[in-house]
Amino acid sequence: MALDLASDFDFRFERKYHIVDLPAEEIEAWVLRCRAFFREAYAPRYINNIYFDTRSLGNYFQNLDGVANRTKIRIRWYGDLFGTVNRPVLEYKIKRGMLGTKDSHRLSGFEFGSGFCEEALEAVFEKSQLEEGVRRELSFVTPTLVNRYHRKYFISADRNYRITIDTELDFYRIGPRDNHFIVKRSLEGSTVMELKYSGKIAELNEGMVNFFPFRVTRMSKYVTGVELVEL
Repeated sequence: MALDLASDFDFRFERKYHIVDLPAEEIEAWVLRCRAFFREAYAPRYINNIYFDTRSLGNYFQNLDGVANRTKIRIRWYGDLFGTVNRPVLEYKIKRGMLGTKDSHRLSGFEFGSGFCEEALEAVFEKSQLEEGVRRELSFVTPTLVNRYHRKYFISADRNYRITIDTELDFYRIGPRDNHFIVKRSLEGSTVMELKYSGKIAELNEGMVNFFPFRVTRMSKYVTGVELVEL
């Protein structure tokens, strides 16, 4: 049943599958065999993120504790990880149980690479047209993780369901000052598949949702990355 959510955002259900030691090509074959007739929606691309958290890693621990209502803050861009970042977006990823949504804000471009620091981010925020409330919230967090992965996009024939398949998951340590990104960890043999559909769908296609032989997981790229780069 659809959920009646009093909100300014369009919430959607997100089911995540962390699949280990199965080639991404086989996972994609399952998607294309599904009775919902999925097809590629966009060209594949690399996604890059800088995640933020409090200095005490409050969001990390909220995720570990299974807190249903939480928000992650990140900067996202596409293409090359290092070099000139032309169209970055500041995103609030908002979770309400199995429902999720995003609140996005355009940022000014910047250079990302060796020597990058928190002061450079503050300069980006200063040049960007951010609301005062957003600027105030950003003053309480610090960069804690960089991650990068390759994503393929699929959409069902009725356009009600979307699937993403993420591979080549890499994670980099980042701190407030003078980063050189020499601490890198990769999640070998792992694929993350997400099934997404609107919370407004009146009748869920259970046959399609239950078609996949993969188990739903609580895998968080942010939590996984923090643990990998800190070990």
